[in-house]
Formats: sequence, structure tokens, C-alpha cells
Amino acid sequence: MGQGARAEGQGAVRGAGFRQLKAWQAADELAFTLISLVERLPSQKRWMASQVSRAAISVPANIAEGYSRASLREYLRHLSIARGSLGETEYYIHLLSRLDLLTPERGTQLAKLVRETGGLLYGLIRSLSKKLEMEPGTRSYSIGEDREVTYREDSHDP
Repeated sequence: MGQGARAEGQGAVRGAGFRQLKAWQAADELAFTLISLVERLPSQKRWMASQVSRAAISVPANIAEGYSRASLREYLRHLSIARGSLGETEYYIHLLSRLDLLTPERGTQLAKLVRETGGLLYGLIRSLSKKLEMEPGTRSYSIGEDREVTYREDSHDP
């Protein structure tokens, strides 16, 4: 059985798979919303759609893949990759806003989804990292931060 059962405290229902993880649900909603948006980009900006889509899809895909892995350490590694892809996605949202390819309302909506996803993902990583530390004979897993990640709501430089 994969390590997904270890994440029960983070919104998982035993036996229900990664789809029950709140972090995956938020990441999936972000990916769906962003891909729906970039499909409508003007033809001269279509080159960007592929990059934006890949980054956005990578977040829920890596959560799902990690959940299905055989060890907690592998699960955490994939969650770390998902977190990196979320940062890349956040940048693309920022760029789309600066290029005036997002309405302010859509930019705010996407920024909110990024913050929600980031918070849930960070919480899942912290929870599983603590669980890993409690397992006998394992080394701790560093997530690189001791504080919660915050995401800026405004997408333009001050």
C-alpha cells in the first residue's frame, strides 16, 4: 500500500486515494482554472500556454505520484517537487498579469488559489516530515523553511 494512508490527518480518507487530499484538490482546481484560461490566450501569446500548463499540471500530478510511492521519504520528495512547480506556476500568473493577459479579478482569484494550495501543501509536508522523524532509524526531512510560506496577492511589482 502507498504512503497515502499516512496522511489521514491532512484531509485523506483511508482507502480513498490521493483525490481525498485537500492539497491535491486545491492544486487540481488551480490547474484546471489556469489551463482553461491559457487556452484562450491570443494567438501571438500561445507559446506561453504550454509552459503555464506544464507547471500547473505538475503540482497535482506530483502530489498524486508521491501519494502512490512506497516510502514516506519518496512521498515527501514528490511533495517538494510539487511545491517547486507551484512556485513556477505563481510566477507565470505574475507574468500573465504584468502582460495584461489576466483581468484583475482573475489574477486575484488565481492568487487566492495559489495561496490556498501553498498553505495546504506546506501543511502536508510539515505533517509528514514530523511523522518521518518519529519513525525509528530515519533521518529528518528538511523542507527548507521553518515558517509558513506566504504569497503576494498583488501580481505587479510595487
